Amino acid sequence: MTFFDRPFGWPPSVGPGDRIGIAALSGRIDDDRLRAGVAALGDLGFEVVLASNLRPGAKREGRDLFAGSDRQRLQAFHDLAADEEIAAIVFARGGYGVTRLLEHIDWRLLAGRPRPYVGYSDLTPFLLGLIARTRTVAFHGPMLVDFARGLLAEERRSLLAALAGRRGENWQLEPVGRPRSAGRPEAIEGRLLGGCLTMLAATIGTGFLPDFRESILFLEDIDEPEYRIDRLLTQLRSARRVGGVRAVVAGHFTNCDARDGLIDFAETLGVPLLVGLPAGHQAPNHTLPLGAPVRLDPSAGTLEVTD
Repeated sequence: MTFFDRPFGWPPSVGPGDRIGIAALSGRIDDDRLRAGVAALGDLGFEVVLASNLRPGAKREGRDLFAGSDRQRLQAFHDLAADEEIAAIVFARGGYGVTRLLEHIDWRLLAGRPRPYVGYSDLTPFLLGLIARTRTVAFHGPMLVDFARGLLAEERRSLLAALAGRRGENWQLEPVGRPRSAGRPEAIEGRLLGGCLTMLAATIGTGFLPDFRESILFLEDIDEPEYRIDRLLTQLRSARRVGGVRAVVAGHFTNCDARDGLIDFAETLGVPLLVGLPAGHQAPNHTLPLGAPVRLDPSAGTLEVTD
């Protein structure tokens, strides 16, 4: 029995009129972007509730690198998670800080009150930990800083559809690299897992990554030179974390020279590589249901959420 043979589900649906909590487990967000992001979420019809470490006048403890001390960030997050009137939690921004908190998160609290959690970048370990510990879909998607810059229409549509629990989302991708065999490759089914490559590598050995066997591995990153991309991919492979992956799908590799490294990585695994998924550290950043079953057609270049 593999990880995904056991019961697995989607969080309850969320729509305009519901309350959305804004959490900050990573870096600080400046006041202007905080206000702009809250206003943009409000314009979509949501009632916004800020974590205590984000509220006006909050005295943030600890180093300026973080949105408060480890204790403060964790307590503020747990307070939001314990509030049964909060229908979803969107993270303020990435940066750095989540890996310091993983072993202290109350996963039982989160499992007892399933809801959509939305973030990316530094939140990758949290989203994958949520999948591993609660067996619910988590969302790789826009954070408050993205709302502050102004979401594209397609980003708003993708996010609202994901929060509403609508299935059937699909994307057109580009197959690259050498085919594994002659003829038309068959469609591949598996659960979508992954996120920011740097953060995936940083989480190896912590016990918070799910089993990647029989998955479609999604990867994205920003501002990494070619040798670092290759080193990170080699670490994933050498650590035996990606054995049994059925395909690799690349999102935005912003300011990265990643193509050759990704081709080598996929060929070494003996799986197809497709690029062009509109998700990652630049617009458009679509909302991806990590942990959800998907169907990938390497020949047609299509990726579809099937459940």
